[in-house]
Amino acid sequence: MAELALGVACEEDNPSSSAQAHHLIGRIQVRRGEGEQAVSSLEAALGLLVALGTLATEGQVRRDLGAALLDQGRFLEAESHLKQALEQTRGEVRGDTLNSLAGLYHATGRYEDSLNSLQAARIVFQQIGDVVGEVKVLGNLGTLLISLGRYPEALEHLTAAYNLSIGPARSLLAEHRSQGSILLSLGNLHFDMRDPREAQRYFQDALDFAQRVGDQVIAANAVLNLAEVQQQLGEQQVARASYEQALALAQEGQYRQVEASALVGLGRLMLAGEQWAEAEGTFRRAGEMAQETGDLEGQLYALLYLGEVQEQLQALPDALATLEQALTLAQQVGRPKAACDVHRTLYPMYARSGDHAQALAHLEQLYQQEREILNAEVEQRVQELTGHFELERAQHQAELTRLRLVAAEEAREVAEAEVRERTRSLEQAQLEIVTRLAVAAEYRDDTTGEHTWRVGQMAAAIAAQLGLPAETVELLRIAARLHDVGKIGIPDRILLKAGKLTEEEFRQMQQHTVIGSRILSGGQSQLLQVAEEIACAHHERWAGGGYPANLKGEAIPLTARIVAVADVFDALTHERPYKPAWPVPAALDELRRLSGSSFDPAIVEAALQILPLPEILRAAAEKPEATR
Repeated sequence: MAELALGVACEEDNPSSSAQAHHLIGRIQVRRGEGEQAVSSLEAALGLLVALGTLATEGQVRRDLGAALLDQGRFLEAESHLKQALEQTRGEVRGDTLNSLAGLYHATGRYEDSLNSLQAARIVFQQIGDVVGEVKVLGNLGTLLISLGRYPEALEHLTAAYNLSIGPARSLLAEHRSQGSILLSLGNLHFDMRDPREAQRYFQDALDFAQRVGDQVIAANAVLNLAEVQQQLGEQQVARASYEQALALAQEGQYRQVEASALVGLGRLMLAGEQWAEAEGTFRRAGEMAQETGDLEGQLYALLYLGEVQEQLQALPDALATLEQALTLAQQVGRPKAACDVHRTLYPMYARSGDHAQALAHLEQLYQQEREILNAEVEQRVQELTGHFELERAQHQAELTRLRLVAAEEAREVAEAEVRERTRSLEQAQLEIVTRLAVAAEYRDDTTGEHTWRVGQMAAAIAAQLGLPAETVELLRIAARLHDVGKIGIPDRILLKAGKLTEEEFRQMQQHTVIGSRILSGGQSQLLQVAEEIACAHHERWAGGGYPANLKGEAIPLTARIVAVADVFDALTHERPYKPAWPVPAALDELRRLSGSSFDPAIVEAALQILPLPEILRAAAEKPEATR
């Protein structure tokens, strides 16, 4: 009935009422994914308002028309309307206009302009107290920062958006597109951080949200992202169906950017299936569409894969020219991972063409960029995991509080059982994050991550020999794995140096205890508190002279004294960049020699009784598959 009333209003002789009706119909059509019809309705509304000279209302319509054109990838037209709307609007509409302009700048590779627009939009929303608007901007800031590879900042903004959306803005955002956008951004963050399973969960949540509220734009993007995850996981047939579904949704709603991306995905599947001619045509269509809309990133990937197809079609000069064009574009839009992909494709091509100088140049650039990305990713991964852990803990704590209130007022026994289950779930989440942090830290100088595992196993065995409670033994088995988490902050030139460290380098290396303690500080659980004291004190010496605090004797936490012995024994008996592995008897003699100076004599005595045992060494070496 509402739509019928609006249709009648459109036919009235009153231009103001008719403009209002066209505007409302256009907004409904945008929500339904009827892109072309929405643009027509909004253009009709705008024409009437321009004739009336109603600037404020005209600005609102221009803003909605610009956003509808943006969804369709008609960037030049969208930019014109959005810039005019910016001059005609104030308050919430101005904030929304800046937010849409930022999306346009992002899509066309103007990242600095996008960042400035989002920051300006956030100020507008904060000034008027619009929490919903601020959530939208924070989510878009997270998406932009993912594109720039600034993962910790991206996580910070997305977490802030999420916390606001489940707090003050919860009721207002229940069915708002921002909810779906945040889920998509969190999925993209995990996908970029090489965690496809977690990304898949967020993309599926975004699709469920879109289907529930009828948002076709979010649905098309969610299906497209799910297809990319499925392809990476080797689920080729499922991925093909998802790409085709995303393509159909994009074509139906005239979302040109999504359409181009879906074509690139389908082309990649054709490339993998050696359908060279079909793949070439698909990549050319995707590239042309991306060029028409000004989608630089879409052009980049279409060119990258087109070059690979051209090589397979024996058109090597064309392939080299296409890939050099892709490399220029990757550098222009600031996509280091894409640049690595191009270098990785180019250097063997130049080698096959006989141009070995160019091949070597691309190989050297590939090595340099990959090393920079790896160092950045390890640090970002630790920060991302730490932030994720804090978010999980906050959510669980809020839920526990709610359940305790239920226990006090209603079915106490049932609610308390749920509290115990939630507590167990939180402990499991903590265990998972701690394990991932340990592996991320160890990855810098031991790609297997087995050193931390062995230290945990041996520290637990020593603790059991000392007669500590079983609960403490199991706690130490896990917490000990984080003893060197602070190495994440030590430069490679020091951490991986084969020769002896200089005095200055050694002072920097000593800082890993302080860094590790800082990363783990503030934890409420016993697990994190024990891990923090181990990370800080495992290089203190029984007789003094250790670091970072020059503690001695029993002033050093017992857990750190135990880990110190296990850590040195494992380091001695395994190869390192600066030394070969020692035989076990020689390592045990070294523990005896250091007893009373570096190590607590009682702990050394316990270690000497159990470390030579074959079953202890075997248990330390046999790392379960689940932790690899």
